[in-house]
Amino acid sequence: MRWFPTMSSTGFSSIINGSDHTSSGKWIVPQPGPLWEEIEDAAIEGRLLAIKKSQDHSIVCVYCRSSDEETAAATLAVLRDIGVEGELRYKSDRATKQRRDEYLYDSADFEQVLALKPL
Repeated sequence: MRWFPTMSSTGFSSIINGSDHTSSGKWIVPQPGPLWEEIEDAAIEGRLLAIKKSQDHSIVCVYCRSSDEETAAATLAVLRDIGVEGELRYKSDRATKQRRDEYLYDSADFEQVLALKPL
């Protein structure tokens, strides 16, 4: 799959550490459709750390500086606020570099926690 360059207002680049949880990672958003512009705006405004989209616009990766639960949940909360719905999966950049098809999180892991947070 071909990708556009990563978009970030912070100059983000992936961090690969000794564990998945301390490495950077990303939520994988399939078929973002009309929400692409809102995701892009959130990255430009600094509400999202960094984003990258496939050249066929079928997938957007939304990056986190680390893959701990708090950071992943906070980024998912921004995506939900933007209007991204449906099941999403999270993969560490360490897993990607090692070519592992393992996901750390599923959005369902955080939905109950996000529902309890005040707006």
